[in-house]
Amino acid sequence: MRTRSRHERELGVCPCFAPVAAALDDRDVAGHDGLFAVYTPVADEEFSQESVDRRAGDLEWLGAIGYRHQNVASELMKSTAIIPLRAFTLFSSAEALDRYLHENRELLAKTLERLDGKREWTLRVEFDAERFNDALTMRVDSLREIAAQIESANPGRAFLLRKKLDEEKKRASRDAEQQVVGEIESAVLDRLKCETVAESRIDRDGAFPQINVLLNRDEESTLQELLDGLAARYDKEGVMLALTGPWPPYTFANG
Repeated sequence: MRTRSRHERELGVCPCFAPVAAALDDRDVAGHDGLFAVYTPVADEEFSQESVDRRAGDLEWLGAIGYRHQNVASELMKSTAIIPLRAFTLFSSAEALDRYLHENRELLAKTLERLDGKREWTLRVEFDAERFNDALTMRVDSLREIAAQIESANPGRAFLLRKKLDEEKKRASRDAEQQVVGEIESAVLDRLKCETVAESRIDRDGAFPQINVLLNRDEESTLQELLDGLAARYDKEGVMLALTGPWPPYTFANG
């Protein structure tokens, strides 16, 4: 759920009022039909599209807003199900926000039901370039065939085949990386009843791929046990797993 306008920055939609009120500080609550949206009123001149675009490079300003936003969403998550909206989700007025809750009540209620009792975890899949490159030969059939030819070739042909092997590794690396991510995601789904969203390097602008997991609270220890086993399995290929969380379920709020 992402909506941009001008005046108000919403933090999340919740199904109950009491837990929300306890974590408000200077936030406001808009309620409609049993749904409550937590938001912070902001000045039009500071949060107009032009003003936000002008400060897009101000990391201190952006970071401070993101930090406060994340803290409130995380605090609310401790006591109730929430649909977390991204920082800078803006509505033109409290009336517009109330209208949004009314018009989307059915979808919001279903989403809250789906997210109830669950939290998001992020599994980042990191690759040691040198070790993963060495392991590619055993993972990819075509590379194994070239390596076998090198073993029996004369020195001149072996030299050319080694150059070919290096070039083929470069082409095979991205596909092999995605294969690893797919294997790990499948292992998570086989062990746990959960939703996942995998993001490749392309999706993440060149950063390491990751798998986002929406998990029941009582299954979180099982996830850690599974990852311990997977880490040992993939370590020899130069693949490392890093688990962070729990987070508000941003990735799954639109599900």
